[in-house]
Amino acid sequence: MSKDATARRNEQVLEDLLKQEANKYCADCGQKGARWASWNLGVFLCIRCGGLHRKLGTHISKIKSVNLDKWTDEQVQVLKDY
Repeated sequence: MSKDATARRNEQVLEDLLKQEANKYCADCGQKGARWASWNLGVFLCIRCGGLHRKLGTHISKIKSVNLDKWTDEQVQVLKDY
């Protein structure tokens, strides 16, 4: 599978995960509209809490935008497993 096809598939999986009711809300503050994720913790976050997680450092929380960043299969799998 090409890199572009993998990226599109992973994007679709993330969008499908965000359609689940629990994932629509930030795991930290509860605000609706989570569009960021800590892929090593397996949670979706709002932009504000995503920024706070970034400040914690990558040794604690690895933050990515759901639709602005590229995701690997392994990173998406962590979110799916939670």
